This record gives sequence, structure tokens and C-alpha cells, in this order.
Amino acid sequence: MIDLAPGKNLLRTKLQVSKYTVQAVSNRIINRNDEVRKRQRALEITAENSRELLKKLNVNVAATFQTENIFERNYFMACNHMSYLDILVLSTIQPAVFVTSVEIEKTFFLGDMAKLGGSFFVNRINRRKMKDEVDSLVELLHQKFNVFLFPEGTSTDGSGILPFKKSLFRVPFQTDFPILPICIRYKTIDGEPFSPVNCDRVCWYDDMTFAPHILQLMKLKELQVEVNYLEALNPADFESHGELSEATRDQITQAYFQN
Repeated sequence: MIDLAPGKNLLRTKLQVSKYTVQAVSNRIINRNDEVRKRQRALEITAENSRELLKKLNVNVAATFQTENIFERNYFMACNHMSYLDILVLSTIQPAVFVTSVEIEKTFFLGDMAKLGGSFFVNRINRRKMKDEVDSLVELLHQKFNVFLFPEGTSTDGSGILPFKKSLFRVPFQTDFPILPICIRYKTIDGEPFSPVNCDRVCWYDDMTFAPHILQLMKLKELQVEVNYLEALNPADFESHGELSEATRDQITQAYFQN
């Protein structure tokens, strides 16, 4: 029997992307004179379409919360990173401004989706722009956006948590906004435990090409994902942004490798 699931999933994804694009472009036109509202609506559209697409693809997300009442305020958020799918998963729970690189901004399709979704792009090569980038992210926090960072600086195969890039931890360190560590884990893929054997079906890292990978992703019948919102950290409890970065990584690493 011919397996029609990949074709069905690809069609569903194309239709959802088309819907998202129409809504997001319309938002940019309607709210072109109000940057805050434009970004707010972009995050709402991203969350709505992410929920719809993940449901159609049988991606089941279970979220747990160690910090109470996280929806009552905004945070500087940090999470481990394995795939472009992470952004869809996380957007369904708590919409946020994702901080990503100008390299992604220039990447075909992903860059367009990120721009329409209200992402903030940083230049990891030109460090002279760091102060302006930090100031802009601080402003986003004061505008009541969640600011979201993948501090490993790249996605991985899920075998471990890379050292964190510390520079942007200056943002929460110089404000009164707490940092919320988040751990994402892909638990099962088509009923099989996530492992080095099947991780490449979900993880997108190193020099993987996007198009072949997403076509492979369309073959999945079911994916179980766990997202753990950990204990929020108060920057005032740390002597430097480097210490804050390490404490955040320690929490995420411990949660990732728990049974």
C-alpha cells in the first residue's frame, strides 16, 4: 500500500504557510504605522498558525511549569535548540519575539517567515552593534514582549547542551526582568524514543539542507514533545551576566537529562 501521509502533510503545510503569509503580510500593511501593534499581531498570527499546523501534523506538545503564573508578566526566555520546529512548538505556548541571526534573515523561506513573525535579528559577527542590539531588546521587554533566545547560538542533534553565548544575557542583567529557562525535549518519534538513531528526522543542524529535511519531516506520523518552563532567575542574584548565563544553562541541562 502506498503511504500517502508525506503528501498529505506536505499539502497541509503548504496551505497553512499560505494562510500564515496572507495574514502576516496583511498585518504589516494594516499596522505599518504602529510598530508595537504590528509585532504584537505578528506573534498572535504565528501562535495561531503554529497550533493549527502542529495539530494537523500530529505533533503533541505537553508543557509543565515550575514557575507559577508565567502568563501574568513577560520574561527574557532562554531554551536549548534542536530544530526550526522548536519555534512552532514554543510559539503555541507563550508567544515571544525570537532573537535570531542576520544569517537566518538572509536564508530562503526561513528568513521570510521569521521577518513576518516579528523576529529580532542580531549580527553575531559585528560586535560593535552589540550595545544597540541590547538596548533594542531592553526596549522590547519594556514594551511587554517576551524576548526569546536560543543561547547555544545554533541548533544541535540533541545529544547535549552546547556552551551558551553570554553576550545577550546583558539584557536581563541590566534590567529588572527575570530570565525564564526553558527545556524542550523531543520524547518519541512515531512511537519510538528519541535517540541518536532517529534524531535526524527532527533535528536540523550543522550543514543540513532545509528542503530535504522538511520533506523528511513530512513523513512523520506522530511526534511527542515536552516543554518544561523552569524556575525563573532574578538577575539581581548574580554578580555578572556570565554567571546568569551559566546558571540558566545549568537548569536547562539538568532538566534535559532527567529521566
